[in-house]
Amino acid sequence: MILWILIISTALLFLSFMLMKNSWLRTCLSALFLVMLLGAIALIQTNDAQHFGMKKVTTESTQVIYSASPSPRLKLLLHQDIGTAGKHSVVIYKTSEKGKATHTKADYDIHNKVVSTTDNVAQMKVRRTEWVYKSGFYATLFAHQNNHLLISQTNTFSLPKGWYNLTTKQAKALGKQAKALQHPSAAQKAQMAQAIQAQVAAAMKKDPAMSQADQQALVKQITAKFQQQAIAKLIKQIQAKY
Repeated sequence: MILWILIISTALLFLSFMLMKNSWLRTCLSALFLVMLLGAIALIQTNDAQHFGMKKVTTESTQVIYSASPSPRLKLLLHQDIGTAGKHSVVIYKTSEKGKATHTKADYDIHNKVVSTTDNVAQMKVRRTEWVYKSGFYATLFAHQNNHLLISQTNTFSLPKGWYNLTTKQAKALGKQAKALQHPSAAQKAQMAQAIQAQVAAAMKKDPAMSQADQQALVKQITAKFQQQAIAKLIKQIQAKY
């Protein structure tokens, strides 16, 4: 609407000044159309520079996120720096367990932070502040230009125990070095088997009536624990190196 006011007032000012005879009516109309023209320009500039007719609105939303790793046993949140200063980054994650990985928008007004949580699931909380028109009148007046213009956005990623926050470079290094864990040496196998037998024996000492099925379940549990410990150790080494 403001553009139409600008165009019409310009046209009327030209017509009144050029086509009308010199009289008080011409002077009044020219002055009126000039005021309309300058007013429209002022409103456009004020809306663009100072967000006239708009207000700040903050919204919050929370969603469950899933590991960016293809392995269901490895819970990873990845991030990659933007530029060389390292002050901004995009975070890579999944919105569904079997979906494709996605990432936060690369924008200098968007900030990401990672915190620990005691919850059982990982979550992303989005706090977004933007400019929104105060009413439908202002929205129509300025043709909805700059409506929902981003001021700032903070994405807070809450990670439970067992999750790791790595850079994409660290994740690549982990993928290469983790293959060695899948093919342990004979000495490593023997050492793990000995440790598992010792823990099973200690458990059976406390519960001599433990069934064969319970023993097998315990072996799986202890094996998974050792694997997680090995991965955690490897990740710690990679984080120190890269």
